[in-house]
Amino acid sequence: MKTFITQRWHGRIGWPTLFWRDLLLIGTGLNVVMTGTALALLSQDVPIQWVLLAHLLPLPYNLLIVSALWRAPQRPALVIGASVFWLLLFILV
Repeated sequence: MKTFITQRWHGRIGWPTLFWRDLLLIGTGLNVVMTGTALALLSQDVPIQWVLLAHLLPLPYNLLIVSALWRAPQRPALVIGASVFWLLLFILV
């Protein structure tokens, strides 16, 4: 796990891998699963703190990948815009 984080933080992973695999594929899957979990908890009348925890649990991963993309050399400006939009979308939805 430490290697996963440090490779991304220090820019050892190229922006296409960060964007397509880490952000869109893994990140979207993780967010969909956790949003579904939060909705299931909400439907079971679980206290709102637990619902919010389930919904926001992927936030550290999301912030790591978006900040790694932000720092990646030679990444297109469109990738930055799309990654920030993606982050905001999954925080608000």
